[in-house]
Amino acid sequence: MAVLLLLFPGDTSAQPQTAFQSAEAFVSSGNYAEAEVVLQSTRFQGAEAIPAAYLLAVVYARTNRFDEAEKLLREILSREPDIDAVRIELIKILALQGKRQGAGYHLNRLTDTADLARDQDQLAQLSRRIGTTEGFSLSGYFSLAPSTNINDGTSQSTVMIGGLPFVIANSAREHSGIGVRAGVVAGYSYSLSENTSVYASLSAGFSDYSNDQFDKQQGELRAGVRHDQLRYSLQVEAIADRHWHNQKAQSRGFGGRVSGKWNVAQGWWLSGEIIQMYRTFDGNPGADASTTRATASVRHAFSKRLAMSAGGSFEKESVSARPWNSYESSSGTIGLETPIAYGIRVKVAVTAGTRDYKDLFPGLRLARRDQFWEVRGSFTKDNFQIAGFSPIIGVFHKRQHSNIAFYDYESSGMDLTFTKAF
Repeated sequence: MAVLLLLFPGDTSAQPQTAFQSAEAFVSSGNYAEAEVVLQSTRFQGAEAIPAAYLLAVVYARTNRFDEAEKLLREILSREPDIDAVRIELIKILALQGKRQGAGYHLNRLTDTADLARDQDQLAQLSRRIGTTEGFSLSGYFSLAPSTNINDGTSQSTVMIGGLPFVIANSAREHSGIGVRAGVVAGYSYSLSENTSVYASLSAGFSDYSNDQFDKQQGELRAGVRHDQLRYSLQVEAIADRHWHNQKAQSRGFGGRVSGKWNVAQGWWLSGEIIQMYRTFDGNPGADASTTRATASVRHAFSKRLAMSAGGSFEKESVSARPWNSYESSSGTIGLETPIAYGIRVKVAVTAGTRDYKDLFPGLRLARRDQFWEVRGSFTKDNFQIAGFSPIIGVFHKRQHSNIAFYDYESSGMDLTFTKAF
């Protein structure tokens, strides 16, 4: 119980033993029943409140009441997320219950701010206790889709064609109406070693609008290898997908992705990825495209209550038969992550960038150029789940300015995603 001395410091050798000290002595000697009686019959306040709650969670854990221990530890962390001893105990309990994904989430919260050079042995031991996630998994998502139209939601009313203005009539805007997006992801992972695994995942999703002409369906297969260490992780995967438009085959794509994450100093992480995709269109080879996207970011966790990130991305798409659709795009993103109240954690990111096209837009005397920005936020709540899944609520607002009126638009929306409980 040395950790409790850190949580509740002070020299009390010359003072009468308090109820808390009695409970601590009972736990140290293995008398859990007596400790529980003292802890539940005493109303601890002030500096003793959190250590006493932690001590009661330890009693629950040592007497195999893992659900009660987990609930109490999560309540403590929702109020005091910086107490590592509490999070370590929670990781152990989650691992004992086979809740590897939840245990991994809290281990990542620890490694986010820890001095990995100093705490390597302890954190590595926790990582081995969790083990590499193996077996089948199933997840899903659901979101609302904002209304759009054939002009991509344009906010302009006039388009210049051949140097002459033409009004975009409302009757020419085929509105989709509000829709929904949903999908499922099924995966399987197999451990090659303590830190390396191979995996495959199959996903299927759709968007459904009141106007069927805007409905889309897609399926995707991914397979790869993942290597996770405390100080870095690497992932390589192959990707193949199939898209349908209103249940009619539209395109197929194949490619791959390489990503990595590195701890360069205490609380500092670098990450990056490169994706290369080739897409062919059914009955329309002129639209076939090659897309390369590279991203990099740096993240600094000031504490378990506050983390900030900054990054950039570059994307290039080449459509050889339609050079006016070929472009290069660059953008920058600044993000923040922090709890706000009642265990609710918010992530906010602001992105701004440009997209430059390579040839004159058909019918016009200029090459398309877009400038865009987006604000996106997500909200999660610790220790909240529905049927074993934790909801993530996302909201966004996007504005794109373009010298081509069809692509000058503004949109807002929200989504609701469910993931395994953390």
